Amino acid sequence: MDLKKLEWQRLKDGTLFMERTLPNGIRFGTKVVPTREAVWVEMWLYNGTKEKLSGMRVQNCVMLKSAPDFNQLTTDNNLLSSPFAACHNPAGNRWLITAWQHCVRPWGNSICPCLHSDPQFPDCKPGETQRLKGWVSFYEGTNIKKEFERIRQLGW
Repeated sequence: MDLKKLEWQRLKDGTLFMERTLPNGIRFGTKVVPTREAVWVEMWLYNGTKEKLSGMRVQNCVMLKSAPDFNQLTTDNNLLSSPFAACHNPAGNRWLITAWQHCVRPWGNSICPCLHSDPQFPDCKPGETQRLKGWVSFYEGTNIKKEFERIRQLGW
């Protein structure tokens, strides 16, 4: 089934927003909020059907192709520690970090340089909305595990 092409809506504060309703009544969307510290992301799933939705996984790809310090065709520069997926530059002192609540699979790809922290929505009963929160940031330093702990403490 062909669906209408959608574009991101940019709000005055720089937030990006997109939402789609499928013919069966399922509605999903994403809001991306840039801040000084990180990019905060929220996804939602509304169940407009008569059946419970289960096992709704999301594949979130952070493409690294155009990021010269992070686009090597290897996963040797990745650190995967659920919910975090991080990639460092060749010197090992700059990091790109992504994370999602309810992450079921953090991974990287050596064929197409990217990072994933792929989440799964909690079961969604008819008429319910489930939400997931995500994170993307940069870190400069060598103690990435300490940075993961700092991010965890923020309650994102």
